[in-house]
Formats: sequence, C-alpha cells, structure tokens
Amino acid sequence: MVSSAAAVAFAPTVAGASPAGPNVHAVVTVRPGATLPTSIPGGRVLARFPYVGAELVSAPAASLRALGADPRVAGVSPDRRGRVAGDEGNNDDGSADGVLAAKAVGGDAGKAGTGQGVNVALLDTGVSDTAALNRDSGRITDGVDVSALSNGGEAQTGGRFTDGYGHGTFMASLIAGGQVNGSGHRAIGVAPAARIVVVKVADSAGNTSLAEVLAGLDWVAAHARAIQVVNLSLSVDRPTAPAYGADPLTAAVEHVRAAGVVVVAAAGNVAGQVGDPGMDPEALTVGAADVTGKAKVTSFSGSGVVAGVSKPDVVAPGLHVLGVVPADSAVAKANPQGWTRDGLFKGSGTSEAAAITSGVAAGYLSTHPGASPLDVKAAIRTAADPVRDARAGAGLVTIPKRSAGSASSSAAGEAGFDAATWGANAWTGAPGWQSKLDSMWSGDAWTAATWSAATWSAATWSSSNWSAATWSAATWSAATWSAATWSAATWSAATWSDYGWGDA
Repeated sequence: MVSSAAAVAFAPTVAGASPAGPNVHAVVTVRPGATLPTSIPGGRVLARFPYVGAELVSAPAASLRALGADPRVAGVSPDRRGRVAGDEGNNDDGSADGVLAAKAVGGDAGKAGTGQGVNVALLDTGVSDTAALNRDSGRITDGVDVSALSNGGEAQTGGRFTDGYGHGTFMASLIAGGQVNGSGHRAIGVAPAARIVVVKVADSAGNTSLAEVLAGLDWVAAHARAIQVVNLSLSVDRPTAPAYGADPLTAAVEHVRAAGVVVVAAAGNVAGQVGDPGMDPEALTVGAADVTGKAKVTSFSGSGVVAGVSKPDVVAPGLHVLGVVPADSAVAKANPQGWTRDGLFKGSGTSEAAAITSGVAAGYLSTHPGASPLDVKAAIRTAADPVRDARAGAGLVTIPKRSAGSASSSAAGEAGFDAATWGANAWTGAPGWQSKLDSMWSGDAWTAATWSAATWSAATWSSSNWSAATWSAATWSAATWSAATWSAATWSAATWSDYGWGDA
C-alpha cells in the first residue's frame, strides 16, 4: 500500500578527499541579493540552483566553515541522502473499503474539464503510464530527471521519466487520473483535465537527496511561467530545536511561490509535528483526514504552530485512498494487501492528502486562471468544510466555487507569522554549529531530525532579488525541449518568451 507523506530520512554524503581533509557534499544557500560562490578553497561547485539561491558543492569542512561565516551566505547544510518511504504503521490489512478522492471532496472534483489548462509539477519518483493517466493522452509531460545529481549524474530533460518505485504514479493518479474500473462515474483524480509535469527527484528505489529536491524546485521556479501548482508529497521530520526555522527547503519553497506557483506540501506523518518543507508558512500545508465515516483527522497527521502560524492549512482524504500504481513497482510488490478487487490500490498518509489538494488547486485555477498563490491558498481555506479539531486547520478541502476576492494574509492563514521566532532558530553563529559542520562527514552529528534544524536567516526571499541566470545551455538547451513534448498548441509563445520561445 502506498503510505506516508513520503517521509525522507537523510544521512551524510562523503566525497573524495583533499589535503585539508575529506571532502563532503554540502548545499550552500546565499542571502537575497548575493551571488552564488563560483569557487571553493580545496573544493568545487558541483551544481548551481540560481532560482532558489543555492548550489551543491564538494569541499573540506574547513572551507565550508569559512563559507558559513561569510555574511553573504545564509547557511551551509550537508547534502543529506534520503529515501522516499511509506509509513508502515498505516498499512492496510485489506479489510477497509477504499475512498475515492474525487467523491470525498465533492464539488466539481473528478468531472470532465476540471483542471483544464493547469499544469501541476509533481516532484516525486517519476510517473509511469497507466490506464488512469498516460502520455498518449497529452496529460503527462516529462520535465526533468535530477534523481542522479548527488551521485555525479547529469540532469536529464529528454526521454520518459518513468516510475519504478510507484509513489509518483500513485500521486499523479490522485491529482489528474481519469475514469477507470472502480471509480464509478467520476474520474479517480480530482482534476482529470490537468496536466502532470514530471519532475523526478528520486530513483526507482526511492532514493533522493536534499540537492536533488532543491534542483527540482529550482527547475520549477525557472519554468514558473508554464507551471501553476507544484506538489510536494515529501516530508522530513521537524528539527530538534525548540522552534521551527527556515532552511534550504523552506527558502526554496518561498522562491517558488514568489515566482507565482502554488506550493502544496504534506504536513508529515508524525503527530504533533509539522514536516519540512510543509512547515514553511507560505506553503499550502495539508494534513490527512479519515473520511470513511464522519470526517476526522487521522491519528498520524502532522500538526503544530510554526512561528505563530498554525499548520496544516487544511486536511484532505488521507486514509485508504484509492489510486493507481504500476503492478511491477516496488510499492505494489511490497504491499500486496493494498490491491482491491477492481485493480485499484489503497494508500494512506499526508502524501495522498497533499496530492488531492493539488488537484483541488488545479480545479480552482482552471476557473480562476489569474489567481495568485495567495489567492488560491485563501480560497481553499475559505471553502473548506469545518472539522471540529484544531489539527484540521480550516477544515476538509473541496474545490471552491467562488473566488475569495483579493486575498489577505489573514485569509491565507499567514497573518500570525513571527519573523523573529523563525530567525531565532538559526544555528549560524550559535554555540556548537562549527563542531557540527566539522563532523557532518563522519555521520555522528547529523540525524534526519537535525539537518533541517534552522541554519537559515529570516530574511525575505524575493524573486526580484535573484539574477536571471538560467540553467546552462549545455543542460537546458532549447533543442532539448522537443516540439513533440512541448507543442505550440499546448505552450503559448507568451509562456516561453523569457526563454527564447517567442517574441511576445
């Protein structure tokens, strides 16, 4: 059975050696207005992510320590390796009836035309063709595969980025899957007319890294003119520090939203905590609801108060949700009890809830194409059906029928944000941070809960502060994006004018 917010547990990456000591892979993030370092003493820059103000470097700890002290640098973090993993505690024994997401959230969900004209970037394990959603329909576009980046591989923009693991395909079916056996008179996905843009950040075994997720978000920010929603069914446990604070992922989330993309993120599957990057106040953070009876929040759904902001924003079906997964995928083979008689698959977790909410956002944007990310977030919160539980946020999602008007930070649930608290959790300059940096290659100081423990300042991340530098021509050439993939009928010249695709 598919399960979880796709929890990601990270461990350090060791790379080579230098006269100054072993080189380690680390992510460097710079402050707004600063330029990314081009050289590292004793090391080198492996990849640059200019649209989220970060880069992947390989260098000895002494060089990274010096970078961390540079006033232009917001923080330095190990490139944590991780694996997309289900929450086995939520596995289904096969006895429970499955939940059709489109039926559960009501409104126009699952109806023909819902999501028309909206492109949802799915940062996940790839997407394989299924009866619910396939490339021949024109509703899947392969964007980029960065799943080998931390192992020295190159970003790939040509080919089909299929899914040996199964998680990404399941999420895609919940967002935009069509009608299949067992889904009744509606599609299985909430927004069956939306298009999934595949951003593969994890391989067929579910392996990923901090740098690979950042690379995926950077790609989304670079192509924000053509993408309206990004789905992050991924979560890292919250920091062990007393309060939540900014880190590389939350900084990237804010860059992406500033570029005009709605960021939908899972709350995580640890009760009483909010996972990263769903903890970012600007994300549309989603918890999991049990809708098999009267709607209630699941026992495992993450929640909490982040720098004055209550999370999650909303909840969505997240228990025994029916979707489609490749029969030969790792998830399907590991969870045979998840299959139903109709050939559908049951999954549980805030991953599923986030994907369903991405479909809701796509449905809203298809009828309100000019809505900003703040507008969308406010509209979804306003239209949610109340649930008598503080862990439910504004309530159970449904596709809003009306515009929320000119949205305010209060309507979007962000009015209580406390920048001082958010910034106070930074470890740069705090006692012990240098020793942590020194030992991060050895693996004795950095656990899944501590890599994100707020290295970062509370400075506002404005897209206007970042240069227009693009991915290198060698990697992201115009020739890579073939006419067959990005047809003129689908992607207007105005959409791509910033990248040389037209004169509009």
